[in-house]
Amino acid sequence: MNFIKILLVICINFIFQFTLNAQDLKFNAEFKKGLIILDSATTTEDFLKAIKKFENSLTTDKKNWLTYYYLGISNSVIAFHKKGKEVDDYCDKAEKYCNKADSLQKNNSEIYVLKSMIEAARIAVNPIKRGQKYSSLSAKYNVQALKFNPNNPRAHLQKARAILNTPVAIGGGPKKAKPLYEAAIEKYKTFKPEHEFFPNWGLKEAKLKLKKINQ
Repeated sequence: MNFIKILLVICINFIFQFTLNAQDLKFNAEFKKGLIILDSATTTEDFLKAIKKFENSLTTDKKNWLTYYYLGISNSVIAFHKKGKEVDDYCDKAEKYCNKADSLQKNNSEIYVLKSMIEAARIAVNPIKRGQKYSSLSAKYNVQALKFNPNNPRAHLQKARAILNTPVAIGGGPKKAKPLYEAAIEKYKTFKPEHEFFPNWGLKEAKLKLKKINQ
């Protein structure tokens, strides 16, 4: 009798796991469309198309932090290419999705890199008035990102970005940023994403920036 019960439990678990896997595959198939677009995106229109796909994927799974993370990334990148009020508009959207991701996945280095990016983007609205406040917030979040995962290459990339965009007079500029980009690239060499949907961007940017610095 006990043996029969054990078999029954195994069968139920198998059916349950199969159902979960089927749901994951359905979600992943939709989600991957957004990632494919995002991976080759170069224009605002491209990022908006990726955003639409990620928003559509929420109908399948509203509890996956990566969906909100990539929505945050897409909106933050658009913000960097906007001016004036539009910068804040897209940063606000990115922040909303970032906060949702953070509520689902606490103390995550990737999410804190995103937080840092959003604050950095806000500087462009008025660098003179906003520079000190938002650069400090951006740095604070990136310090946390490195604390949560010292080997996260995107956290090292974000640190290099910050120094590159800081005036030479106050400790920034290409020469100061060079070793940081080199360190980021080294981290990319050993980084292994947890799965195919996990954040794995930034290496191309790091190499291009380092090449430009070395010219």
